[in-house]
Amino acid sequence: MANPSTKDTYLWCDHCRRSYRHEHVADYDGVCPVCLGNLRPMGKFSAILRGLMSNEVAASPLETRHRQLVRLIWTANGMGEQYYRVLAPEISYTRFEAKVTDLLCRGAEEGWVRFVIPPAPRPDETHYRLELDEERFVAELHRMVEPATTQQADA
Repeated sequence: MANPSTKDTYLWCDHCRRSYRHEHVADYDGVCPVCLGNLRPMGKFSAILRGLMSNEVAASPLETRHRQLVRLIWTANGMGEQYYRVLAPEISYTRFEAKVTDLLCRGAEEGWVRFVIPPAPRPDETHYRLELDEERFVAELHRMVEPATTQQADA
């Protein structure tokens, strides 16, 4: 049976429980523009039903905005692209950005990353910064981008 056309499907994000039309996320390489989770095709009717049913369990707008702020801080001044070029992972930049954002959020929970945010919004980005254990961050980055076969061999 032939694949359904993009007119007959939406793209669904299981993480933030949102649906999108294909044309609205064409530039995102199969990744949710809000939470950077993976998108998957879903029939229109299923997407509508899931959207209605998930209103109660959808990710909080505060959680989503928090992750966006973390991403904006660590990618400021082109740092995200610089890390991506140096590490040259075998994933798209969007997926790399999502993984590093997850890593930094985990680091903040574990105490080796600290985000400094001014008490009121500031136009100068230098007031928003990241403080971290650099050795731990570099080790975690390398572990994150190692090919899966190397990680399996180490296990």
